[in-house]
Amino acid sequence: MELSVNVMLKLLYALGIGVLIGVERSLLLDSSKGDKDIFMGIRTYSILSLGGFSAALLGKHYPLAAMILIAGYVTLIVALYLYSMQEDPGITTEIAAVACCGLGALCFFTPHIAGVIALIITILLASKRFTNKITSNLHRVELTDTLKFLAIILIILPLLPNRALDPLGAFNPYKVTFLVILISGISFVGYFLAKFLGAARGLGLTGLLGGLTSSTAVTAAMAAQAKQSPGLISACGFATIIANATMFVRVLVVVALLDRALIFKLVWPLGTMTLVVLVAATILWLNQSKFTPCKNAGNAEELNLKNPFSLGPALKFSLFFVAILLVAKVAKIYLGDKGLYLTALVSGLADVDAITLTVAEQTKSLSLTHETGAIGITIAVVSNSIVKSGIAIYSGGIRFGWIVSLILIGATMAGLGVLIVV
Repeated sequence: MELSVNVMLKLLYALGIGVLIGVERSLLLDSSKGDKDIFMGIRTYSILSLGGFSAALLGKHYPLAAMILIAGYVTLIVALYLYSMQEDPGITTEIAAVACCGLGALCFFTPHIAGVIALIITILLASKRFTNKITSNLHRVELTDTLKFLAIILIILPLLPNRALDPLGAFNPYKVTFLVILISGISFVGYFLAKFLGAARGLGLTGLLGGLTSSTAVTAAMAAQAKQSPGLISACGFATIIANATMFVRVLVVVALLDRALIFKLVWPLGTMTLVVLVAATILWLNQSKFTPCKNAGNAEELNLKNPFSLGPALKFSLFFVAILLVAKVAKIYLGDKGLYLTALVSGLADVDAITLTVAEQTKSLSLTHETGAIGITIAVVSNSIVKSGIAIYSGGIRFGWIVSLILIGATMAGLGVLIVV
């Protein structure tokens, strides 16, 4: 009894796979061939899947008979393709039919895996219009740059030593290369999002997602893009500002997870910074024409987007980052822990997360007052924003740097003012 129930469940899996793929193929053929006969629809794919299941069931006792049955199905599918190839030379439907037969056989052994594979195949079949749109807009340089990017991630990065090679512990080849990959990856994603979604929406989404990992990397990537394509200055500025707004919120979330009492002191200055930045980002979004000379800012071709993968700007920023980190290390060695504020100022030059975690742990253990901790984290955020303003001016040019630095410094000064008043 248990065996028969198990077989029936597998049989239902096979039937479901046939129906799933058959529905997708029927909808496609209905829309493309109008009133013409559909050679392979729901019933055909269901029968093929059940036929594959029957072959696997038969093969348990008669392996040769199962092979003959499967070969017969494949021969029939090939004959159908040869019959219809003059009208439609595509072979996707026939390949899907062969796969459906094979998945039906697989249901006899591992129905769950067969179901997952069937779902993936159906998604691939249904994504025809999307994939065609993407490939029709791609160029060879974009493919070669993608291969270069993957080669650095999969081949070069794993070979590098993940340890500091200098006495101060500032230069770690693995971490520096990872930073290069991060910046190049943000530029890479931003390029394709801008290409397919338009500059404003694509780069804005890049800033939002990139800000979850590194707003400094987003600033460097967007500065390089703005310098290469002046028509994208406004869109790149918007992405940079959104990334920094995300960074302010990220600091608040980290603090809230580590020390809830500290968040009540920190929410006023960082909340003010976030509000100012969001207002500025909204103004940038609504008044893009005032900052970009190109009327059609969403058209990637008219804006002449450069190659998606460029190591030069990422390497320059990484060297700059190592230099800042080296300065921070030297300052910590000679200054020690005499002053939290000075330590926060120096640490913020390179990174906000490290000082945020350190201060939150100290306030949680009551070794540091919450007022002092809030001031320290705020100073680090201000210091980090000044560094990013310098990156924007140095790497992105005066126009891009003016937009970013004016907003960031204005927001951080407003946050400091609120901190002093409150």
